[in-house]
Order: sequence, then structure tokens, then C-alpha cells
Amino acid sequence: MKKKTAARSSSANQELLYGVNPLLEALRAGERIPAEIVVAEGARDERLRELIELARTRNVTVKRVPRASIDRAIGNTHHQGVMARVAAARYADVDDLVSSIAKRVGSESEPLVVVLDGVEDPRNLGAILRTAECAGVDGVFVPERRAAGLTDAVAKAAAGAVEHVPVARATNLSRLIEELKERNVWVIGTVANASMSYTEWDWTRPSAVVLGGEGAGLHRLVSEHCDVLVSIPVRGKIQSLNVSVAAGIVLYEALRQRSRN
Repeated sequence: MKKKTAARSSSANQELLYGVNPLLEALRAGERIPAEIVVAEGARDERLRELIELARTRNVTVKRVPRASIDRAIGNTHHQGVMARVAAARYADVDDLVSSIAKRVGSESEPLVVVLDGVEDPRNLGAILRTAECAGVDGVFVPERRAAGLTDAVAKAAAGAVEHVPVARATNLSRLIEELKERNVWVIGTVANASMSYTEWDWTRPSAVVLGGEGAGLHRLVSEHCDVLVSIPVRGKIQSLNVSVAAGIVLYEALRQRSRN
């Protein structure tokens, strides 16, 4: 099993990124290239060799240090023997992201977008970003307030996805939804009591799936602005799914439908 991403902020403008997979993703993405990678003396992980080779092709210095010094810098031992200081994750500009999504409407690869209405658990947000990246999502929108942001815990759960999926913060989700609709993107909200199943929607269209936060689900105004509401059928006594699980189910239905074309 692959290790998950782990990151810890060290200043307002930089953070410590640690773990083989997150550093590989940072180097591959090319947007947050570290000046130096620090590797624990004696570390022999096979993927660590791949990381070191990639770092050298990117002209990144690789320095060997005692493992204890990495432990102290990070504050734990879950680093796989490697760390680096990189620029902190940046949010995409919301207007730029909307514009880039709109340009793909009518193309062979219609846009697929995620809008999150108040997801507060960083682990849920990270898991959603990881699934979104794997499913080929073009962008994720989160509220500016009362919601999880791109924190260290999110980076840990996202396992490198923050390097690839643009995330933008919207001041008003209802206004954002209307703007997406004006750009010919269908907006589909997920609620427990919707009469339409998520499998009945044609996900080959340009689509933005809106997922509600833990417990409360979609806010009333947000749901009212959606083009259509869909549900995920449940058969047990618990009537709702974890939001990150729901995201995976819906996004992979979209991917399944799109893969047929």
C-alpha cells in the first residue's frame, strides 16, 4: 500500500513536505520545486531511489542527514526518511478557473467540476481531492468561510493531489453556481431525498457536482440554485454516506459513463 502525503507548515510562505509520494508528486508537477531535499542516512526505500533520480533531473540538491534531525524538524517519525521545504500550496483564482472550465464546454472532453458546500473535515476534503484527481476532475471549488481549506491535514489525506487539482475559494456558492450555469455547465446537487438516482443523470454533459458538508448536507439556497438534484440509494439503517465516499461514487459514475464514449 502506498504511503499517504504528509506536510507540515513551517512559515506563512513555506511548508515542510515529507514522505516519498508527496515529494515525487511535487517534482512531477513542477509548480513547487524544492531547493533542496533532505534524505535520512541509511534510508534504502526503492521509491526513494526514484525520488533522488528525479530530483537530480530537476537540478534539486539532495542532502544526507541523520534520521534524528528529520524527526526533530517534522515532529514525528512518519516521514519515510525524506523531507523538503517548498512553497505553500496556492489556491487557484476563482475567475480564472471558471473561465478555463468554460473553454472546455463543447469539446471532446467536457468539463467535470466539484463544488463543496461546507466540508469541514480536512480528511474528507483531502480524500475528495485525491478522488477528484484520479477521476480527471478539472477543478474544485470550496467556500471561503466555514469550510476546510488547503491545510497540512488536507495535504496528508490528498496524497499528492493538491499538486494537480486546482482548488479555488468562492465567496458565494450560489453566485458561483449561477456563473457556471451561465457558462453552460450543468449543476447537479446531491441530496438524500432526491427522486432521481445519480446513475440516471447524463454525466457526459459538462457537469458540476455539488456535495454538502458533514451532517447538514447542502444548504437550502445552494440546492435551490442547482439545475437538478440526485441521490445515492442506501439500504441500511443509516440514511447518508460520508461525503468523501459519496464523492467517489458519483465521480466514478461520471468516469464510467464518459469512458463508454
